[in-house]
Amino acid sequence: MGGEIGATQVIEWRDEAEETLRKAQKLCTAAQLSLQKTLQDLTAQLPSELESVEYFFDSYQSQYELVDKQIKSLKSMLTENVDKVFADIDGVLVPSLNELDSTIDTLKGIAVPSFVLSGERESKTLLDFIATESIDLIKGNIHIYRTNCTKIKNLLSDEFQAGILNLYQQFSTQHSIIDNEFDHLGPIQIEFRTAHGNIIESKGALGTTLQENQALEDELVSLLQMLTNHFDQCNRAVELLSSPSSNVNVNMEVLANDAKELSEVFKDLTSIYDIVLTNETKSNKMYQQYSTRIRTSRDFIKQELFKMRDFKVSTLPKFLVLLHESIDILQTCSITDVSLKELSPCEIYSETIKQLVFHYSQFIEIYETRYLTELHHEEFVYPKKFLKKIRDFLNEDLYRMQLEETSHRRNWLQKYGEFIPREFKLPGDNEMPAVVQVITEGLEQIQKEDGVEKFNDGEEKKLLNLIRSLKEK
Repeated sequence: MGGEIGATQVIEWRDEAEETLRKAQKLCTAAQLSLQKTLQDLTAQLPSELESVEYFFDSYQSQYELVDKQIKSLKSMLTENVDKVFADIDGVLVPSLNELDSTIDTLKGIAVPSFVLSGERESKTLLDFIATESIDLIKGNIHIYRTNCTKIKNLLSDEFQAGILNLYQQFSTQHSIIDNEFDHLGPIQIEFRTAHGNIIESKGALGTTLQENQALEDELVSLLQMLTNHFDQCNRAVELLSSPSSNVNVNMEVLANDAKELSEVFKDLTSIYDIVLTNETKSNKMYQQYSTRIRTSRDFIKQELFKMRDFKVSTLPKFLVLLHESIDILQTCSITDVSLKELSPCEIYSETIKQLVFHYSQFIEIYETRYLTELHHEEFVYPKKFLKKIRDFLNEDLYRMQLEETSHRRNWLQKYGEFIPREFKLPGDNEMPAVVQVITEGLEQIQKEDGVEKFNDGEEKKLLNLIRSLKEK
């Protein structure tokens, strides 16, 4: 077989093998660069970018949760310090004011006739005898307080909506967008975590691509090695045919067969190279897809972190200052009673009103149930008893005693008078003690001006009718 193949043929094979090897090496170099780029993108660049955006995302999540907590804290403060004031106004202060108004109406509706007044000719009501200036003052202060509360609530509501809630709504909207964008990175996050640092062993899209590239690289190396070996064998054959004394051993039959299959081997290598390029395109597309997602997420997150920082260092502190100043005003009361310092303004006003209502209610009760009765007793009941006692004494006890004394003196004179000299003071001749005039005071209500005892039925009837009407209410 060796004798049939000449040097010219072998040189031709060598030249063809050299050219094929040169082209193969060029393709393999290009393929290696492609494989290396894919490996770099998927095992180094992409994990680095992913780690970076995960760090930003974790920081962003923490800041968002902090802002969310701050918003909830503000809402709680507004509820406890502002809304509660209005709840106290409606539940504590307004009922007390209504009770005061009702009591004032009651005072206004209770007549005080002129005959129970000293030196007054016109009838009045109980309301005329209380200091309405104090009522007007406390009502005026309460009106100012409620007006200030309403203004403060409206101001806080507007500022909270415009400066806080609107921003928070924007944060929430962007949070959903960022969450959705970040969710697209889930597949590679899972793949990197489950690979435990060796992404090539992963069964995911990245691992499958890298494993396929590894296999293609092995095939390229194998084919390039085959071409290199064939070229070496061609050189050895040229040496053998050029120098018959050479001890180089070459199997010409195998060499001829390899030369025959050279084009097929190069064709296979080219096909693998094409697959490598196709894989590079696919992996680059996948890398760019995730890299774009990462970049988009990172840009969104950076923007939101900047906005949140501005919110925390500017917007939030300004609102907190306004809120605390407003709370101070809401907790300020015009009544500065040390004993009430633990109470809220609404409670202080309510307690003060209750004290007024209690005092006025006592006034009403005493007037209706005690004063008029006592007045009737002093002006009519007792004077009648007193006069009756005088009349009974004059008409019965004193008259009987005078009769007894007259009879006693007459009988004594008849029995012993003739024995008594006229120079003696003769018993029976002395003037009998007698009541010439009875002078009384404090009975004007039941006597005429001339002192004649005549009961003032008209005045007493008016008073009794007044007492009866109040009892029948």
